[in-house]
Amino acid sequence: MKLRILISGLLMLAFFQVQSQALIDLSKEEVNLIIKREHKDLAPDRSIVKQQFNYLKFVNRKQTRTLIVYFSKDDIAISSKLICDYDDQEVVVADLDKNYKKVGENRWEYLNQNMPYTVELRDEEWYFTVRERKKEQL
Repeated sequence: MKLRILISGLLMLAFFQVQSQALIDLSKEEVNLIIKREHKDLAPDRSIVKQQFNYLKFVNRKQTRTLIVYFSKDDIAISSKLICDYDDQEVVVADLDKNYKKVGENRWEYLNQNMPYTVELRDEEWYFTVRERKKEQL
């Protein structure tokens, strides 16, 4: 049991480097290269034929985690959403607390190249999401 928790934690740590790497403002090609090179546990998911949004979707082998990166009409990443089973929530929250500044119950912030970003965790009925985007400037 302890080994399973340790392996799960290590996988989530490796996976969350995607988030901390700030995929936002990268091109589709750059995002694809980063995922392919650094996150071999994720594979592209092209299961939806009709796309209303401009995005790339990646799923892990067990299909317990999904990463969706949304792009502008110019194919530049504008936000990302990580969707996870609740089994991973404790590890994900600990990683967020470790790597980002907590600014609310389920909100974190960080700077990347002097640009502020927000990370927000939302509980849903069957899963939770972690959304990342540039912080809105007032």
